[in-house]
Amino acid sequence: MKEVVEVPISTHKKRSLFLKNIILVFFTLLVCSFSISMGLLQLRTPEVIAHDDSEEKFSSERAMKYLEIIAEKPRPIGSPNHDNVRDYLVSELTKLGVSSEIQVVKEDLTVWGAPFDGKIENIVARIPGRESTRAILLTSHYDSVDHSPGAADAGSGIAAILETIRVLSESKKLKNDIIILLSDGEEIGLLGAQAFAEFHPWAHEVGIVLNFEARGSSGPSVMFETSNKNERLITEFIKGATNPIAHSFISEIYKNMPNDTDLSIYKKAGMSGLNFAFFETIHTYHSADDTVENLSLSSLQHHGENMLDLVRYYGGMNLVDKDQGGNSVYFNSFGKKVISYPEYLVIPFMCIVIVAFLITAILGFIRRKLTILGLIGGMLLFLLIIGMAYFLGIITKGAVLSILAENSWAMGVDLRMSHPLFIIMILVMVGIFLLVYKLAQKKFIVNNLAVGAFFVLVFIAIYTSLLIKGASYIFLWPTLLGLIGLNVHFYVNGKWKWFGKGVMLVIAWLVIMFITPIVYITYMLLTLDNVGVLLVFIALLWAFFIPLINFNRGEESLCEST
Repeated sequence: MKEVVEVPISTHKKRSLFLKNIILVFFTLLVCSFSISMGLLQLRTPEVIAHDDSEEKFSSERAMKYLEIIAEKPRPIGSPNHDNVRDYLVSELTKLGVSSEIQVVKEDLTVWGAPFDGKIENIVARIPGRESTRAILLTSHYDSVDHSPGAADAGSGIAAILETIRVLSESKKLKNDIIILLSDGEEIGLLGAQAFAEFHPWAHEVGIVLNFEARGSSGPSVMFETSNKNERLITEFIKGATNPIAHSFISEIYKNMPNDTDLSIYKKAGMSGLNFAFFETIHTYHSADDTVENLSLSSLQHHGENMLDLVRYYGGMNLVDKDQGGNSVYFNSFGKKVISYPEYLVIPFMCIVIVAFLITAILGFIRRKLTILGLIGGMLLFLLIIGMAYFLGIITKGAVLSILAENSWAMGVDLRMSHPLFIIMILVMVGIFLLVYKLAQKKFIVNNLAVGAFFVLVFIAIYTSLLIKGASYIFLWPTLLGLIGLNVHFYVNGKWKWFGKGVMLVIAWLVIMFITPIVYITYMLLTLDNVGVLLVFIALLWAFFIPLINFNRGEESLCEST
């Protein structure tokens, strides 16, 4: 018969343990701050190339000269300024040595299922290649919403196309043709893309689509969407882009957002393609603040460098239809390194994580580091703090919205308000977690709390691996790393137990560095309108810190069997 007996600890040992915990908390905070800073480096934009720099490089300063005219005023479809910008773009293409045509479509278009009563005017041009296999469709839309100058959305894409054409005109002719499509009517229903895909004869010659958009006025140019069966696309994108930022989880989020771009039309038409956008300072999106003055030159630089890199890369390869493979999971690991692997490997990787958890649990029971009831308690407690994180977000959001009243929109899109509010909520959440786990450690040993939390992470990894494969890597790889750390922690005893904590601290550093850009991108996309979900995401990271913080008592003295 076994019973739990608490072993008293001397005052001196308590003070010593308290001091060690203070030191550990300090270093943990230091590691977190460093990890977050390192993780955010992944989202850096490139340096701006000056207008008087090399003629063979993309220069956002040169592109901005086009944009100052394009985005001087709003240019909604049917407005006089829309016609002025159309004529300006045709004129600039001619100056660049590219002959263009205007594809006019007045009938047979639909807006959200209803017949369109108006006129679409796409600007279409073609740069012949030396020995074209299929064509690259380089596209963005030149119309704007009626109350916005549309400097970012999507004047930035149009200006980048003009500057890219200028650079290409100074270079050796590419192998493949380039079809330039400055589409019309995107803002009222993707009508220009619809007109090109359905009625233009060149649509049948497209080998790959490169579409450029914006949902804000700053931030890196992120490849956020692909067509289906993207394995070959991703492989070639990684090879072709100098400064790639891409995460397959973004595509999973995008599927559930009420947004579409022209690429949606091209995908339905059976074309393969990549979609790019920057999406910080979202308060400028579709607003009067989407001006040239508010547009980040470095974001435009990143847009243009992605564009030029990929046009040159795809311009030299065989674009004739080949086996595209299946779908890929892809993500930036550290820095600009993009890792990809086929989706069919997700389930085997999931099985590895499950086996790793079983080994961890079995080892814990064998070495008497775990108990069944304690493990269940650790799992339930972790679920409790996840629920607390969600409700903290919901309650805070409700309070802030009631205070802001008619200015409630600012919480979601004004970063001057949402940034400090988000940070405060995270700090409050961490404080609550520390208090909860300090109390919990009077009843449960740290190991039970840690492995119970990882049981929840394994369950989430299984769920995403089965149903949301593009996001599975967010949970699979950190969970596997954490389980490795727990096994080391279980093996060491006595004076070596701090080595186990050191291993977990390094793992926490790596995980936070890996997760930080993912959290930030999710925050930018979902905004604080979804703060409950964001806090739950961050709360899951707490599992990696549970083994590090042991309040009040030594690990061995919390629970002994007699």
